[in-house]
Formats: sequence, structure tokens, C-alpha cells
Amino acid sequence: MGKVIIHHRETPSLIVFLLLLAAARVETNTKCGVRLLGSTPLIHQGTATKPGDWSWHIALFQQNFPEPVYACGGTIISKNFAVTAAHCFNEKNPDKYFFKAGVHQLYNDSDPSVVRYKLVEIILHPKYSAATFYHDIALIRPNGDIRYKPGSVLPICLWSQLSDREMLEDKLGGIVAGFGKTEQNKVSEVLQQTSIRIISKKECRKLLPANTHYLMDDDSKFCGVGESSDSNVCEGDSGGGLYAGTNTVGGVVWYLQGIVSAAPRKDHASGVTTCDANLPAVYTNVEKYRDWIAAHEKVLDERNLLKDSTCGVVRNVDVASETAKPLFNQYPWNALLEFTHLKKNSLVLICSGVLIHRRYVLTVGHCTQGRTNRYRLRSVRLGEFDIRTRDDTDASAPHQTFRAFSIDIEEVILHPNINKPPYSNDLALLRLKYDVDTAKANIHPICLPSLEEYKEQSLTLTGWKRSKHIFPTLERDTMNTSSASECQDQYGTLHLDLPSTDDIVCAGYNNRPKGKCHNYAAGSPLQYIKRVDGNYHYFLAGLMAFSLPNCRMNATEVFVNLNGATEWIKKTVLS
Repeated sequence: MGKVIIHHRETPSLIVFLLLLAAARVETNTKCGVRLLGSTPLIHQGTATKPGDWSWHIALFQQNFPEPVYACGGTIISKNFAVTAAHCFNEKNPDKYFFKAGVHQLYNDSDPSVVRYKLVEIILHPKYSAATFYHDIALIRPNGDIRYKPGSVLPICLWSQLSDREMLEDKLGGIVAGFGKTEQNKVSEVLQQTSIRIISKKECRKLLPANTHYLMDDDSKFCGVGESSDSNVCEGDSGGGLYAGTNTVGGVVWYLQGIVSAAPRKDHASGVTTCDANLPAVYTNVEKYRDWIAAHEKVLDERNLLKDSTCGVVRNVDVASETAKPLFNQYPWNALLEFTHLKKNSLVLICSGVLIHRRYVLTVGHCTQGRTNRYRLRSVRLGEFDIRTRDDTDASAPHQTFRAFSIDIEEVILHPNINKPPYSNDLALLRLKYDVDTAKANIHPICLPSLEEYKEQSLTLTGWKRSKHIFPTLERDTMNTSSASECQDQYGTLHLDLPSTDDIVCAGYNNRPKGKCHNYAAGSPLQYIKRVDGNYHYFLAGLMAFSLPNCRMNATEVFVNLNGATEWIKKTVLS
């Protein structure tokens, strides 16, 4: 085992830990973290393991042509999930990955202890940063429960004893197991293990090159070095766990303390890059993510907030590019808000929204306020595509027509903390007068995430653009998320104090044609595709709040984030 390498698109190495804490109290009847083969608790430098030594370790592979490629390690934490590093995934499609449990020899598929699992879901931490490796943790869910086999496939316990950072530093160590590169700079075919000593961040900074100190700016990280000067984690060890052993009356119980995240590499004059066993590696502290992990276990059967398995169905799945998909009926959750012009007694379309339930449309709160002198919100239009025609027709099937219809609003329910602080929680639920028929091809709800999710860099914005008036047809643009600092800087020039990044999502257009700078109506949905249990669904990432008033090619748009509103939405809609 060597060490982890900081290099984008490379898999950082994994540091091998052995942790023995005699003073901690643990229940002796636990079914996790028990090594049934009775190995000695302390393991020395980079040695080969015996089959069944670390029965919670998995090997993650990426499906490449013609052969799959070993990517990372990981750790079984329950029948539903294994945990690994977020940076292990070059792409987020679970079809591209599988893992082996009960594995001792990496490529020995004839071993009866080895079980291969396809992935049905990859859950990156919502605040993960590929640039800095902050929050470098991911959950992976297999197709079916992980089948425990005593002596070869078992879960590790999740660490719950250490809440004080000082208890970690200089006092604890652990074991890391993995298939990372050896002294010959080749991936090991047999599972290796080594002992790690945890060191303070202060000592870590002294040892690490200055250009890697940013790794320690994340409070959820800690450092470790090999107990032996010639043993450490290396490329290929990433995602594997640091195991902490705790004495109990019934023997040693093992806990997952860390996940191998990153460590610097050693460049040689010959151009070859190897692992440096003398420098520390950086680990993600699993204890900091116990609540996040527990929340995903809890909502396992509720991947959509409102428990609708048919929401957000993706049509034209076989079309790889979002912009190559037809627009017609592809996004049937888009809604238009209808206002009455009080002086002219005429209908006006001002804002947009999104259908999330047969009885509710979600929009931005400011669209329902501040217009009482001139306009009155009265209804929602669903199933619309071209506002100029009574019936909409798909060019590919001209014999089929689809008609939009309007439904009165029974109640406007503002988020209880709207604009506290300013621009935060800018959301409103529109309760419709009656349930709508969501079985129609042009009317269907989008999915809402149960929990805060990692925002893909590429998102899709749909709706009707506007200048003085709403444009006639539904449009679509792809967008890239922007950094919080870039967004704050742009809107700071207008003296707008944007709320925290948890309350907003900022994104800029991918290919905005020159001179085409009309903005989407407020309330237009920003969405992404996610594969859940074998099917692809659109999930709502945010709602258009506002944008810069001038035509700026690199301007970012501001969207309302749903992160802090999911419980309010669920309670309101399902009550």
C-alpha cells in the first residue's frame, strides 16, 4: 500500500488504519464490526490479509470496454448501503459501476465467497466539492439487500463514541485495508492492510506540501501517517475505510472512523509518479456524517418526497443529450400563473410554477405578493405548450392534440419564513380547487428530493421566457451551476445581499446565443435527471427567483433552493 494522490479524475489512495481504544463502552451484542476469524487486533506495515479478515471491505469497479476497471474501495455499513469516497465517481450513472463483496483476491471471480452487486443509486454528499475534496463521501446502494455471510460479508459499525476532536489527535490509530498500488507501482491483487497513526492538523500541515494545505480547511477531515515508514495508503485505496477497534467483554468490535480521501503524490525526474509513504494522507471523518447517513437509511423507500413513484418520468430515455430531446410534452409539470388585470379586467400571464402533486403547484413567493393593486392571482394553467393555440399538436404525431386547462387556486400558502433573511425561503404552495388528472401526457408532477442532494453541474431550465410579456412557447436551456462567490460578486454590484448558499442555487447558461438575453419567468423549474430503482426521473433542483437586469453573457441566475423547505412541503401537501 502506498498513498493517495491528489489529481482530478484520479482515485486518491487509501491509508490503512488499526485503531484500538480500550476505554470506550460498546454493547457486546452488536452484530456489526465483529471479525469472526479471530485475527490479532494490531497489524503491522503493508501486509497481505487472510480471507475474511475485513469482511466489510468492498472493491468498486467501473464498467469500461472491454473489461471493467478497479476504481476504489468501500465499506459495508448496512444491508442497504456501502460507503466510499465521492471522488471515486467520474460519472453519476449507477449503471456504470458494480462492487464485489467478500473479495480477497481482486480478480478471482471463482471464489465462492465473492458476491457481485450492481448499483441502483449513487448518493454524493450535497456539499461535495471535486476541486477541494471537501465532504468527500458517498453512499452506494446495490440492487437488492447485501447478503451477509459470516466470515466473508458483514457490516462494520458506525463510529459514535468520539465527539471531541482532541480525542482523535495523537491518541488513536487504525487499520486501512485496500487493493492500492504497492511498491512496484501496481494495483495489488490481494487485499493488503497496514496500521495508521492519527496526527494533529498542525503536524499534518508541517508535513504536507503548502499547495495541499487547503485539504485541512474542511472540519470533517483528519490526517494519518503509516506506523511504519515504508507503509501507507496509495492510489487505488481511495474510498476504503479506517477501522477503529474497541475492546468489549466479548472481544474487539470494529468501527468505521474514516474514509481515505487524499494525499500528495511523489513525482520523479523520470516522469513516473509514485506514492510517498512518508507523508500523511487525509481522511473523511465518518462521525461527522452519521446524521446524513441515518437520514438516507430512513427515507430509503421514499426517494421522492411525496411518495409518488410515477413522478418526473423521463421520456426519450434513449436520447443521450437533453437538448436533443423533443420539447413537446417532455416537461409536463411546467405551469403558468394566471392573473387578473384589475383595471382592464383581462387575463395576464406573469409567473411560472411547477406541478408537484395532483393538488399543488409550487412557485416563488414573491409572485404571489406585492401585486394586489394591479393584479390578482386567480388560477394556474397546466398542460400548456403554445399559448397562442387552443390545442397543441406534436409535429411527429399531428393526429394527436393536447389541450391546456386552467384551474382556480383555492389557497396560497407562503413559506412561514419567507424573506427571513431577505431573499430566503421565497416559496409558495398553491392549493388547487380540485385534484387534476395527472395521467394525461401533458400534465404530470415532477419529483422532489427527500433530502438535500448533490447538485449536478449540468442542469436543465424549462419554462416560458419573458420581456414585457410572456413568450408564446415553452423553451429549454441547459445550465451549469456557479460558485457561491461568483454569484455573490455579480449581485453585489447591484447592492443585493444574497442569502447563504443553502438557500439559493446559482447557475449560468451553457450556450446562450449572443443577443438572446430574455430571461425565464420567475418560478420556472430548474431540474436534473436521477436514476432510481432502474428508472430515470426528473427531480426539482430549484425555482427561478431573479436574474441580472442587463444582457450579460456570463451572468448567473438565482434560483430558490428547496433544501430548507422539504419538511414544510411534505407536511402541507400530505396533511
